[in-house]
Amino acid sequence: MEQSIESYIKNLVRDVIGQSLGELQLQSDRQTYVIANWKMNKNLNETAEFFQKINSSQDVSVVICPPAQLLYPAHLLIKQSGKPIGLGGQNVHWADKGAYTGESSGSMLRDVGCEYVIIGHSERRQYSYEDDELVNKKVLHAIKSELTPIICIGETLGQKNALQTEQVLVKQLEGALKDIDSSHFILAYEPVWAIGTGQSATAELAQQIHAYIRSILKKIIGEKADGISILYGGSANEHNAADFSAMPDIDGVLVGGASLNAQSFDGIINVFAKGEQNS
Repeated sequence: MEQSIESYIKNLVRDVIGQSLGELQLQSDRQTYVIANWKMNKNLNETAEFFQKINSSQDVSVVICPPAQLLYPAHLLIKQSGKPIGLGGQNVHWADKGAYTGESSGSMLRDVGCEYVIIGHSERRQYSYEDDELVNKKVLHAIKSELTPIICIGETLGQKNALQTEQVLVKQLEGALKDIDSSHFILAYEPVWAIGTGQSATAELAQQIHAYIRSILKKIIGEKADGISILYGGSANEHNAADFSAMPDIDGVLVGGASLNAQSFDGIINVFAKGEQNS
């Protein structure tokens, strides 16, 4: 009887340790990203100058998302530089082709060198009236087109003050990931009240929300959620990057204004690269 109990306890401990090690392995397997969203900024000369100045790192994945007109020039400049930098679009349509003036399909983005695409950014939701259903259609199309979608979620100041942050995030996550059976995507938590305001969330608050997002992800896609990179966005810069990089559930940043300056963006890359080297 004692031997049976001892054997049970040993097996239980082994299972718990195995599960913990598995979770740690999934966490260590998560890729760290530093992604630039240039929005509607820069011309050809400024783009060329940026890629001359910018550095990259083998320890983090650096991705630049310029305006559509600069995608192919940026692709050529990246190839010329030989630097390990990825390229992403800022938007994609849900259809393969058709009479959709001003839009770009996934295959078009792939054709000019894109590997990534931002979907559901708050500015698209606000100014172009994109809802969760449309975000979902774009995510499905991006994955089918072999692009990695960078799915943006986040609450407004009004929703934050009304204590609706968790409710909003659940709705956006469930909407964006409806009928998605792939884990080939990146999430970016961008509190709308912090975007372009200079008022970022504290690293501790961001960590708390990122952990909550991962818990919801687990309910949607299971244990694969531990391998999904969740980035912070919202006035991220070279001055607060170190605080965010120290958090276990913050796997990088989606950078707006600070990504327009090569020196500032380099500073952010260096912070996350050091974080990876020390982990």
